[in-house]
This record gives sequence, structure tokens and C-alpha cells, in this order.
Amino acid sequence: MSASPQIIPENSASCRIEDRRQVEALREMHPADIAEALEGAGLEPEEIVETLVKVGNSLAIEAFAHLSLETQKACLETGRTRTLLQFVENLEPDDRVDLLKRVDAEVREAILPLIAQAERNEIRRLWNYREGTAGAVMTTEYCNLAPELTVREALETLRLLAPNKETIYHIYVTDERHHLVGVLSLRDLILSKPQQRLRDIMEDNVISVPHDLDVEAAADLIQKYDFLALPVVDDERRLLGIITVDDVIDIIEAENTEDFHRISAVVPFEEEYFQRSMPRLFWSRFCWLAILLFTSLLSTTVMEWNAPALQEMVALAFFIPMVIGTCGNAATQSATMVVRALALGEVRPADFLRVFGREVWMGIALGAALGLIAYFRVFLQDHNLVLAAIVGTALLATLLLANLGGALIPLALRKLHLDPALTAGPLMATLIDAIGITVYFQIATAFLKSFR
Repeated sequence: MSASPQIIPENSASCRIEDRRQVEALREMHPADIAEALEGAGLEPEEIVETLVKVGNSLAIEAFAHLSLETQKACLETGRTRTLLQFVENLEPDDRVDLLKRVDAEVREAILPLIAQAERNEIRRLWNYREGTAGAVMTTEYCNLAPELTVREALETLRLLAPNKETIYHIYVTDERHHLVGVLSLRDLILSKPQQRLRDIMEDNVISVPHDLDVEAAADLIQKYDFLALPVVDDERRLLGIITVDDVIDIIEAENTEDFHRISAVVPFEEEYFQRSMPRLFWSRFCWLAILLFTSLLSTTVMEWNAPALQEMVALAFFIPMVIGTCGNAATQSATMVVRALALGEVRPADFLRVFGREVWMGIALGAALGLIAYFRVFLQDHNLVLAAIVGTALLATLLLANLGGALIPLALRKLHLDPALTAGPLMATLIDAIGITVYFQIATAFLKSFR
């Protein structure tokens, strides 16, 4: 964070929070706890701004950085431009760009001319990176030093740079054209001899990512190597910025939230629940429900086509929910496991045949075990050998197909560069319902013809 500037209150006399003890209590808290307390209190954006002004200076600036993006946006749109200018200027560069992209154009146009020229240049540079790439989430507040510096000179330089940098635990070594040539940790720097040069103690095999790499792939690298930060470079390997571990946590949270929405058959959205308008919330749910309704009509159509079989043995209808529900659950199980394995890198589309073989045996084992249970259950209830055989055989066949569909469709979607999470949850269950009921009646028709 930058050095603590003075916050200029606008209309501070009109603050609605008058309890000095509450303000003093906030001053004793961590900035993240202050942000949580303000958001949890249900205050209006104007009241949040006024409270932060009362808290004062660096503590308030750090607390503002911990507020959710939606709350920051609401505060910035209150019109308190002069007061909030210093909050915005002291955000990390990537967070500042994210906030300015969200606010109304009029607010953005009002605050941008007031921001210092250096910060404006950083905003313009980061603004041009495509959303969802490493360049869009990187920060430019990193420490880089020349390879010719001695350890003593490097430590003296770091003392000057550190207050304005997001992290100094890794120091990046760049040449005169800003090419990334090495990296060393602060620990290595402290433990080295003062007269040694950085080029002699640095690690020259630096793992970096291009600015256009997908953020999820960059997050995977940080997890894989347990980095605190990952350098981002351009096509000529010039250092552009770094992705820090706190950015990765945000990326993983956003990715998991998106997958959870898709698994639940909801169009993903970035806003918080109460910030999303009712019309948009309606359409985000309606679209998928309409698709699922259409898919469910396939099952109804199949039943209509097989009305003669139902008329010949009405008891067939009694066991449709059991057969279809079981195979739908099995498909969801398989899809969920494979989607998660894909996300963790445990399974790749190239493993299609291995997954196929594994799930065939699993489908046969589950189908045989559950089919046998269903056979005896139906026979003991209805004392009808043909009906019991139909239900037991249908469970074996549908579970095998459901298991394979749930496991292989996510692999196919990943191969086509689509989100595998689309196959888990209601969508997979609805598709398998239509397939399962078709198989059920085909088996029933075959058995009825054989024993007629």
C-alpha cells in the first residue's frame, strides 16, 4: 500500500453515525474485519463512506480495499468523488481497474482526471488486457532489480521500494530492456554475502506465464509450484507484472462459484445475490428450466409411444420412477466425479478409453447389484416373474448407459473447449431420464413379446 494520505471529508458534519464508541471499536479492528462489520450492518453506501471517514486515513483506506466489489462500486457512485479518490488510488492496480470497469461511465469520467498520471497510465495499460487472462488480473506493483547489483545495494534499494509494492518476498531480476532473466527470494537475499552480485545467486530458470494465458491455467501453476507470486511476461519475455496468491484465491472462488451455478442449472452471474435484479435473476434461471422442460417432454413422448405396453401391463408404470431416478442419480455421480477430476487435472480428454473401460465395469457392477435387489423387491411385491425380470434387466442396462454417459460426456465437452460442468446436475439427470425411459420400454416390449 502507498503511504497514508489524508482523507478529505465532504460534508463530514452530516455523518449519521454519531456513536464515538462504535468508531473507536472499529479503529481497534483489522481492516478486513472493519469491512465485514460495515457490510454486515446493512448500512447505505453513503453511511459506509461516512463511517470510513470517521475511522480515518490508512486504516479506512485498507478497509475499503477489503469491501466487496459491489459495495465499492455503490460507494463510488454516491458522488463523493474527492473523498473516495484516495481510496481508489490506493487500491492495487488490478483491483482498481476491476472497480472502474464496473462503475457507471459518468462516475468513471469524473474520477479518472483526478487520478495521478502514473496511475492513469497503469489503468489504461491493464484495461486493454482481455478478461479472463493473466494480464487482466496481474498487478504491476512488484520489485525488480538489475543483475549487476550487489546484495548490499539490493537490500538498500528494497528498503526504498518496499512501501509501494504489493509483495517483496520474491525479487525479479531484469536486464536493461526489462527482460526477465532471474528470480530470488528475500530469504536468499538476506542469507547471501553482501558483496555477491544478484546474477550469481539468482535462479535463472524462471517459471512465468504469457499475458494472454487463461487465468485458471495460471492459478493451477501457482498451486502446483506453491508460489506466492507468478511473473507475467509478453511475447519477448519482458516482465509485465505478477499474479499473487490472493488473486489466485479469488480466481478459484470465482471458478468454483461458476461451476456450482452451472451444475445447478443456473446461468452464472458475477453479482452478489441481492445485487442481481429480479428480471436478470429470472432469466438466468428461466433459460435452463425451459431447456430442462423441453428435455423432460422427451420422456413423456416416449411413454406415449409405448402406451400399448403400458395397457398390456399397467404395473410397468409403477416402477418407472424407481428405474429412472436410480439411473439419473448414477449419471450425476459419474459426471460430478469426472468434472471434479478434470478441474484438478487428474483426468484429461486423452484418458477417454481408460475412463470408458473403468466406467463400463463400474456400470455393470452397479447395474447387476441394484438390478438383483430390484428383481427380488418387485417379485416379492407383485409375484410377477416377467415384471421382476423387466425391472431388474432395465436397471442393469440403464445404469450401464447412465454411468458411461455421466463419465464420458464431460470429457467430450472439454475436448470441444466447452465447460464440462454443464453435464452435472439437473441437465444430466434430465437427459438420462429420456434415455432411461426409452431403454426401459424397449426391454419391457421385448420381454412381453417373448412371454406372450
